[in-house]
Amino acid sequence: MKIHDWKDRTETGENRLWRATKHGGEWKFMSRLQKSEEGWTGHESMSVEDLSVFREVLFNKYQRRRIPWEDVLTIDKMIEEA
Repeated sequence: MKIHDWKDRTETGENRLWRATKHGGEWKFMSRLQKSEEGWTGHESMSVEDLSVFREVLFNKYQRRRIPWEDVLTIDKMIEEA
């Protein structure tokens, strides 16, 4: 199982922690607010903006030879479908 973590700032200024896991070729996305939420919230569908941020995270990892190119292509396909 591969786990990818990143964070972004919400409109209120609080950090949102994101986690994407890939297991068996299937992606699962979770997030939580850093200070106000204890548990992770699962996301069945992601917005195009959030997927684009995740694609940038994956592409940076690909450039450092941490992940295969197929993972980036999978996210590109998810962006096209959304």
